[in-house]
Amino acid sequence: MDYSSYSIPELQESLSNIDKHAYPDRYQKLLNELEVRKEEVEHHQQNEEDKFHITVNSRLNILAWLQIITCIGFLYVGAASLFEQVTLLNVAILLAASILNGLAGYLLLKRKKSGFHLSLFNQVAQLLSLNLGFIYYSYSGLGYLAVVLQNGISLKASLFDPSLHLLWGSHLGFGVGLDLVSLFFVGLLCSCKNEQDTWKK
Repeated sequence: MDYSSYSIPELQESLSNIDKHAYPDRYQKLLNELEVRKEEVEHHQQNEEDKFHITVNSRLNILAWLQIITCIGFLYVGAASLFEQVTLLNVAILLAASILNGLAGYLLLKRKKSGFHLSLFNQVAQLLSLNLGFIYYSYSGLGYLAVVLQNGISLKASLFDPSLHLLWGSHLGFGVGLDLVSLFFVGLLCSCKNEQDTWKK
């Protein structure tokens, strides 16, 4: 079989799918063709890595700026709450959320490893909203798209409404929500955790 007309991705796919014990001659021909076109293979791999880094960097920049904008959003919410009847604890919580988002976004934009850890913590904290009957917890940044299990299954969404709620008492109901936006960003951060070219010390 002539593999000279195959592209590099086609050669690599054929190599991964072929049974080398059933077709040893074809397997060896594939190896020989890849060896002959070694420079082309290396060039293809470099292009794929460059595409990956461009895609990852674009998404990391989006997350970084979303966190920075969320920081401003929490500052606005905190300032607006001063004109209402709120406790110092509520103001402190809003201020802490603002600082967390601002710092995480800035350090992530600079590709600092600490920005990765803070952003991961920030997104994990937004993953679940919990209502356990005696305590209610919900934290969302600039927006969310959540699958909610409470008296059935529903899909809830919000935009430009940063919030952090921590309530305790009785008869608060029961339910749980999973934020799909945070889940996406957690997956993105985990996928590039070990990419040495992405992070600075």
